[in-house]
Amino acid sequence: MANMPGFTYPFPTKDLAYQELTYDYCYNKIKEEDKERIVDEAWEKGEDTAKEVFARFNGSYDFRMICAESGLQLNDKDTDYVVGNQRYFSDYVSGTNQINLYLKSIAKWAEENQLSMNDAINLILSHEYFHFMEMNVIGQLSKSYEVPMLVIGRLKLGKTGIHALSEIGAHGFAHQYYLLATK
Repeated sequence: MANMPGFTYPFPTKDLAYQELTYDYCYNKIKEEDKERIVDEAWEKGEDTAKEVFARFNGSYDFRMICAESGLQLNDKDTDYVVGNQRYFSDYVSGTNQINLYLKSIAKWAEENQLSMNDAINLILSHEYFHFMEMNVIGQLSKSYEVPMLVIGRLKLGKTGIHALSEIGAHGFAHQYYLLATK
């Protein structure tokens, strides 16, 4: 999970999901009439998945426990992970069932948002847990809408998915799970 402009506690709202789509490197290849629909579908998939996971774990909001019971390994890394102008808090390493937590990055975010370290880690783990669900249960949202990799005149070569849809789904999941757990 990375810090993004407009980032709000606890995670971006659905309104910001539309903005997140504009950050995708394939944004200009998406048909204008499809943009709102694919954001809505990704967000709703995140919300629906949150409801299912919430029920499965009897309303628990302890994502360290949820991750452990799901067979995920958590790797605490004492790092402030910044690449370019992006600070990363965590990442799900597909194929290995591991989540890396960049503790110094998380500590900065927690302080900025007046969160305890445990609350910040829990919120971030909820986001990464969705990516685990994508790879192992529900399928990759990034592949739910594809565009040509290269267009030369009328010739279209290859296909690629929209990575932002995966992030939008994860934000929808984390947001909905937070709402369910804090009712």
